[in-house]
Amino acid sequence: ITGTNLTGASVDFGGNPATGVTVNATGTQITATTPPGAAGPVTVTVTTPGGSASLVNGFTYVLPVHATSLIATPALTKLFPPHVYFPFLTATLTDQVTGLPVPGQTIVFKIGSNLLGTATTDAQGVARFNETLILTLILLNGGYDASFAGATTASAILSPSSDHAGVIEP
Repeated sequence: ITGTNLTGASVDFGGNPATGVTVNATGTQITATTPPGAAGPVTVTVTTPGGSASLVNGFTYVLPVHATSLIATPALTKLFPPHVYFPFLTATLTDQVTGLPVPGQTIVFKIGSNLLGTATTDAQGVARFNETLILTLILLNGGYDASFAGATTASAILSPSSDHAGVIEP
């Protein structure tokens, strides 16, 4: 923040005090660390011994972008007689910044260009799609694909991610 007569200043963002406030020797520049805040514009207020000044919408908080990881579980098949052992295709979505599972997000399941359907991640970040596939489709395409289109939550913008799950033939 630049100005004049800033010696002894404090700063707040949307009513929350900044930390680490320092003013240069000439009293013309403030350096401060913004406090946490919700996404959107806030008023910045500088208070000095001589008074205060505010700039409405002087700072805008933005949501951070978090990379995600989607891990699809390989399909386990038995060739003779042909069938799929697991009744579900599963994919697990994880926030790579926090390391936490991401619940409540839509995962799309496909085999090649064939859309199988969608499933929503649970509290552990796992989406389970009920297996209604023909084994030959899984084998011909070397497995299935799971994808997450990305989303905006209250705390972050989640980036898209995808994975291909192969076939395990014991």
